Amino acid sequence: MESLSEIIDVAKNFKGLKRKIEIGEITAILGEHEYDDAGFIDLGDVSIVMSTDGITEDLVKSDPWFAGYYSVLVNVNDVVVKGARPMGYVNVMSGTRENRRKMAEGIRAGLDKYGLKLLKGHTHPDSSYEAIDAAVVGIARRVAKGNTARPGDNIVMAIDLEGSFGVKGWVKCFDSTLKKGTSELRKMIDSIISAVESGSVKASRDISAPGILGSLAMLCEASSVGAEVDADKIPRPGGTGISEWFISYPAMGFIFASDDESLVSKLRASGFSAEIVGKFNETKRICVRLGGDRRLFMDLSRESVFGTH
Repeated sequence: MESLSEIIDVAKNFKGLKRKIEIGEITAILGEHEYDDAGFIDLGDVSIVMSTDGITEDLVKSDPWFAGYYSVLVNVNDVVVKGARPMGYVNVMSGTRENRRKMAEGIRAGLDKYGLKLLKGHTHPDSSYEAIDAAVVGIARRVAKGNTARPGDNIVMAIDLEGSFGVKGWVKCFDSTLKKGTSELRKMIDSIISAVESGSVKASRDISAPGILGSLAMLCEASSVGAEVDADKIPRPGGTGISEWFISYPAMGFIFASDDESLVSKLRASGFSAEIVGKFNETKRICVRLGGDRRLFMDLSRESVFGTH
């Protein structure tokens, strides 16, 4: 059985988390940034919400079709967790002709799956590297930010566990979308948007490349809070070790700050495995419990995910 100290060590030293430290250098040049999954422009009755992401080069090389598909998925997650309905997609792709064709086929599958319109694309046919970078735009009636978690809020994690693992480079994907139909995915997406619109969600972030604890740490740092988490309560596929799961990328995984006790049942009704896994606090320390053991994952008064101090 894994010890909590081993689990923490694996999560803390995971490449997906450690590479985020480079963000601070760029934002120091570009100006103030909220470190959120997506940005938005408030138009009064609605907000335009947009996110952009690049797929890691080793994933593009190992499976360009999957990279194209995930260039849609990861950006859809980023706008949905803010409360926006995804509408349109843009991209820039680079690489060999064969890989560009495979990426395009994956993109087409993603657009069909999520019901998005291709708004614009750009191709670099003579690049020396393989890449797919993309963005999704959505419309929201209400936006859940990633910097508004407050001490005392429940930490709710909702993850779709009806999937399977596929290792793609250093990213260990747990996909639960490829075998689902559009209507199933729409039901899950609608449950998140409805939760945001109803006010059940006070802050939110999707679980992405930094892993479960790393994604939680990003939400905590942006909100200037700490967290107390019970590792056993975090939804996890059967037969999967905790340390392995904590550095995985679930295709549909989200973290919410909420004081609405009914949020969990609402998310479960749409197909998510959802649990209250802990609480946010004022300490700026993220601590994890497992059985009778308790360990510090990160002290945000001294450390930074984003490299801001």
